[in-house]
Amino acid sequence: MLVGLFSEEINAFLYLIRDHATVVTFIAVALFFVLKDKLALRYASLCAVFYIVGYFSFDIIKEADGDKYVLRYIVWALNDIVFMAILAYWALKDKVYIWQSIIAQLVILPAPLLQLFRLVDRHLLDLTYSPYLYKTILPLVNITVVLLCFAPLVVFLKKKFSTTEVMKSPMS
Repeated sequence: MLVGLFSEEINAFLYLIRDHATVVTFIAVALFFVLKDKLALRYASLCAVFYIVGYFSFDIIKEADGDKYVLRYIVWALNDIVFMAILAYWALKDKVYIWQSIIAQLVILPAPLLQLFRLVDRHLLDLTYSPYLYKTILPLVNITVVLLCFAPLVVFLKKKFSTTEVMKSPMS
């Protein structure tokens, strides 16, 4: 019974993040601004900017695409690739944490591939696999990218509390 209840709480938490990803990224931006962590702030800001662009361009892209279902998948795949390229460039220039950049790129990599697979599936293959993959993998990618905004906070807290523990422990 406890496992079922815990599972429902996790699902509710994941839906909250997915449905409010832009707000959650702004919380991360504000948090890292206060903590003065420029590298984490830059990653969270990049996520926030891309979520804002996605939010305002979604309806425009769908309207421009109409019933063709071509433009939307190409634009969204390019959007993911541009995000990854900016993140990689910033990691090379020490503008974001390299570990955060690597994890984010590994997490995001399935998204443009899935967008292009969905495009091919809808127009050439007419398979039934892509809707299931599309509806499960993309939300997981988006949720993970948003949660990754807070990974530097976990590292910060771990360092803070491990330093505190070492200071308080008696010396032998």
